[in-house]
This record gives sequence, C-alpha cells and structure tokens, in this order.
Amino acid sequence: MVAYLHNQLRGFISPFLVSKLSREYNESEVLMKKSIETSISTILIGLNNKFDDKNLYDELMEYIANSEFYLDFKIEATKIVVINSSFNKEGFKPLNLIFSNKKERISEMISNEIGVKSETASAILNFSVMFVCSYLKNQNQNFKSLQLLINEQKRMIMSTMPEGIRLLLGVSTVEIVQEKSKRNFASNIYSFFLG
Repeated sequence: MVAYLHNQLRGFISPFLVSKLSREYNESEVLMKKSIETSISTILIGLNNKFDDKNLYDELMEYIANSEFYLDFKIEATKIVVINSSFNKEGFKPLNLIFSNKKERISEMISNEIGVKSETASAILNFSVMFVCSYLKNQNQNFKSLQLLINEQKRMIMSTMPEGIRLLLGVSTVEIVQEKSKRNFASNIYSFFLG
C-alpha cells in the first residue's frame, strides 16, 4: 500500500491555507492546524465506522462530483484552495451521511478538545469532509481499496485524535495503548541496532 493516507492528506494542508483560515476565523495558526488534522482523522474513522453501508461511498463521490467545492491536487499545495464560505453549507450533507446525529456533538468535542471556537470547529469539520472526499475522488479511490487502506491504518489514525473524540466514535483506549506500545517497541529495536 502507499504511504499513510492521513499523512498524504496532511501534506496538502499548507502554511498558506492554515494562515488564511486562521485569519478568517480569528484563531491561532497552531490551533487551526491541529483542528484540521483532528478533523481529517475524525472523517477517516467516521468512514471506517460506516463501511457496512455499501451505498455511502457512492453517494459521497456523487455529491462531490456535483459540488461547487473545488480542489486541484495536481498544483502546488499553497494554491489548492480558494477559500470561501461555500464549504460551510456543502459539508453538511456528507457529514450527515457519515455521522448522522453525532455531527453536532463531534463538532462541539473538537471545539472543547482543541480549544477553538464552536463556529471554527464546525466550519473546519465541514471543510475537512469536503477536502477528504475531494481527495478520494481525485485519486479514483474505490470503496474496497479505501476500506482496506483505512483498516490497515486505523490505529495510527486514531492515535492522532483526542480521547474525547475517539470515545464518541466508539474507539477504545486499549486499542490506542496497544498501537503506541507497538510503535515504541519498533522504535527501541531500531535504536538498539543503530547503537
């Protein structure tokens, strides 16, 4: 499989984009970046939790195809997004498809855990779902391979999320501890052989 999906998505979150969103929502750039990264992880785990709904992915891809939200992933990351308020409205349907009645609670949890305003958390979650789905559409990612990819990387993705959001999405703390232990063990082995 290719590099971690979460890292690929984070690679498109440029300092220019973070700065522009920070000014628009009057938040610090550090908190804005953290909000975007947390929202991306939340969307990926939300998709993972809905893989039993065979129609969901097709509905999301169709929605993105007909959306006014536009991302060109072939050009430089600093220019990928023309920020406007359209994603605030456009993100509602995909979020409802993925999270249904938990959408507002997740947005509130991002606000509490990261320390940004409720309005910011809601807007960034809307932006992030459009961003993630646009990326998947651009990559021609099919449902089955996406399912395998997220399942393979699930624990790593979850380890980037605050505990409150993980619990809201039904992720146990035990899974995260196991993943961190595995990573620490691999890191210690690597250090041992390097001397």
